[in-house]
Amino acid sequence: MFNQVKTIIFVSLASIVNLCFCANIEHPLRLSLTISSKLHHLEISWFSVKPTEGVILITNDEPSGPYHKYSVPAYNDDHFYASTTEKPDTESTSTTHYDQPYADSVEVFESRMAETDSIWTYGPSNKTAQYWLEPKEPSGWVTTNILFDVELSKQISIRTKCYGYWAVYLNGNGEVKATACVSAHPTWMNDMKSHIGRFKFRDLFLAGTHDSGSYRDGFNPRRNETLVTKYALTQDDDIYTQLMHGVRYLDIRIGYYRASHPVFWVNHGITKQQSLAKVLRQVKDFVLETNEIVIFDVQEWPVGFGKKLDIHRNLVHYIQTEIGDLLVDPNLTWDANLDDIWKTKRNVILGYDHIAMVHEFPSYLWHSVQQRWGNVQSLTDLKRYLSPSSRGFLLFSSRPVADMAELTPNTWDVLTDRFGGLRRMADQANRHISRWYIEEWGSMTNIVAVDFIRGTNLMETALYWNGKKDILSPKR
Repeated sequence: MFNQVKTIIFVSLASIVNLCFCANIEHPLRLSLTISSKLHHLEISWFSVKPTEGVILITNDEPSGPYHKYSVPAYNDDHFYASTTEKPDTESTSTTHYDQPYADSVEVFESRMAETDSIWTYGPSNKTAQYWLEPKEPSGWVTTNILFDVELSKQISIRTKCYGYWAVYLNGNGEVKATACVSAHPTWMNDMKSHIGRFKFRDLFLAGTHDSGSYRDGFNPRRNETLVTKYALTQDDDIYTQLMHGVRYLDIRIGYYRASHPVFWVNHGITKQQSLAKVLRQVKDFVLETNEIVIFDVQEWPVGFGKKLDIHRNLVHYIQTEIGDLLVDPNLTWDANLDDIWKTKRNVILGYDHIAMVHEFPSYLWHSVQQRWGNVQSLTDLKRYLSPSSRGFLLFSSRPVADMAELTPNTWDVLTDRFGGLRRMADQANRHISRWYIEEWGSMTNIVAVDFIRGTNLMETALYWNGKKDILSPKR
């Protein structure tokens, strides 16, 4: 009992200190490149810039100086889009200025490039920037007309840092003040090992995916979207690619289909998505290649399990057979730090949200991550629910806590296609979710799991806040 009291007091003090940290941290100028969910267009966001005093350039290779601006003859929209990418439809370009109140389902669409009669060049050979804009507000988010080739994401390796596109912010004097790229983070934990090894999972900021296994290989929402896929798919990348881009929390739902082969599948509700064997193989390949630590959190069993425990036992035995040599011993408990886990030479924490099974298999199953799921349909309600002020005693939990930061349609919303699908809902929400955690809530947050994570800057946010926690938390 005394140890429990000490833990609560320690965590309470840590939470208070984190609040102080958040209040005193000056957020630096930053850029982010993300990918829209609905149409896979490149997005650029910026934070803490001096409005009207600089320019943002997007390039398709790593930019370098000198940078020059040139006037060119005026052209119409048709000519511009025919000569660059493609003319967008009414949803391909959008702008959000964060100083303006957001609406739940309203976007302001505009073509930022077509209104200019200038171009920017970079480098010794004067290459032309793919896109440029002059920020009018300190912070904002623009969906460009550049169509991102998602197949590029499957070509990355353990050595990949940047690929596809880069962004640079030049101040009024032409000086580079911030850069960004479409980035992968395959080994970020090991890269930060000397800084975060002393932390527990509960102390870190982790990027996660909601319904991690709900994707289709090679799926193109511009051509293949149906009413079913609109509300069944929640990610664009397979599990291996999610992990290569920095995700370390996987939210898993498993269905059992007695008449099929194989019998275990990763589901989204009642919809069958990926075979569990395929998902486990991708997790295994990733951790063996990178030595990163992954939380594989089994949260629901929506099909075929019933009330008896026999199928649960079969499932646990199956997972043990497939990746048993990688499973971290739960006897370490969530109080173990990352260094403790790395010493075991095992890298997968198998969470299981079924207390009877956790007790039956104490050498394999961990108490699951606690999920905060608002089940709301508006940004206003989502922000209210996720706000740190609403967390209560979860602030003092020793188990990791995941903010499930996505809008959730109800049954009638799906049947009437009220919101136009999960991709459109994610495009409306992710830009705001990204800002909440980078500017307001990051120091008090543990895990954030979202739909279509490539439309957020959560991985960059994780690196930022984990670095801050190392600096600001006292070393023992």
